[in-house]
Amino acid sequence: MRLHGTRLAGCICLAILAQAALSSVAIAGPASDVIERFHAALISSMKHASELGYAGRFEQLEPAVLESHNLALIARIATGRHWRKLDSGQQSRFANTFTQLSISTYADRFDMFSGESFAAISEQMLPRGDTLVRTKLTKSDGDEVQFDYVLRRMEESWKIINIIVDGVSDLALKRAEYGNILKQDGFDALIQMLQDKIAQHQLGEN
Repeated sequence: MRLHGTRLAGCICLAILAQAALSSVAIAGPASDVIERFHAALISSMKHASELGYAGRFEQLEPAVLESHNLALIARIATGRHWRKLDSGQQSRFANTFTQLSISTYADRFDMFSGESFAAISEQMLPRGDTLVRTKLTKSDGDEVQFDYVLRRMEESWKIINIIVDGVSDLALKRAEYGNILKQDGFDALIQMLQDKIAQHQLGEN
């Protein structure tokens, strides 16, 4: 009986180890690696937020955001059907302004550190070949915020094309907001709105 029990215990241990290995595989992969590197950049910027200031955080986060996000594609999707109505100059101007706003938003929002941490939860393939990486941000008070990233493979790398925060799609919000402005007020009004937001972020610490 003791021998049998030992073998049984061994089998249970092997099963637990196997399950742990499978769980590890579930959150490991090229897309998850992109998110891990991006989160590391955010945490680093947060830890040095005061000494960097807004301009320093923008400069530090710019390469991390450009490496991990496909901002050109996000900009195009965010304008919806209106994108085709813009001429090449307007498309370029919007994409550039949108890129500046995206980096500016990270520099503004991740402006202090008090023990926050990111953790990967899972990675799964989506029907169209995109990948969903689920993560959570644990705040200093223990509260958690779920960040789900949708990534698409672009040539040799995975790029973020949408972020879903606690179940709310950032891309869907932008598409509704930008589409409404383009329809009612036009392209120049949309550019002005983006520039105003960038200015607010720049002045946030003053």
